[in-house]
Amino acid sequence: MRRSKVAALAAAVLGMGLATTLDAAAQPKSEPAPQPRPARIPDEVVLKIVRLGLENIERASCGGLEPCAPATPDEMKYPPVTVAQARVAVMVGTRTALANWCGLDGHRRSVLPMRRQLSKMPLNNRQMALLAVVHSIQHSVAASQLKARGTCDAKTRAKLDAQLPKTPGSG
Repeated sequence: MRRSKVAALAAAVLGMGLATTLDAAAQPKSEPAPQPRPARIPDEVVLKIVRLGLENIERASCGGLEPCAPATPDEMKYPPVTVAQARVAVMVGTRTALANWCGLDGHRRSVLPMRRQLSKMPLNNRQMALLAVVHSIQHSVAASQLKARGTCDAKTRAKLDAQLPKTPGSG
């Protein structure tokens, strides 16, 4: 039951970002598209996805081949990552799903830039693992929602291609 509620919330998060991306891609080339402000994901939604991530953290690696220990009651009450850090992981999860849906290399153009950004922060292996799990949860929900929409159209793909970081061999 809890998982389905979080999945519904994650789907709502996807809807916010997806609507903005698809609307922007649909703008005619002759008129400049208004620059949409990113939808703010409510803290409660982010925290529910973090809790789901903590419930599944033992599936992640916390250094080398060592799986992470299950979450402690303290971690469930006071997650080891900030809402802002988790929000980035949720947004990147959606972006990765969109990239993959449109035939772009979501790993190189979304996941790797996030990892580079996170590696500059003072995060330990457990915090990095939790953010990876949060990303994966959102990615999975978003990918399912996008698959149900059919295929990515050329305008959306072009818009995403322009927005995603360029890396050698990506695309």
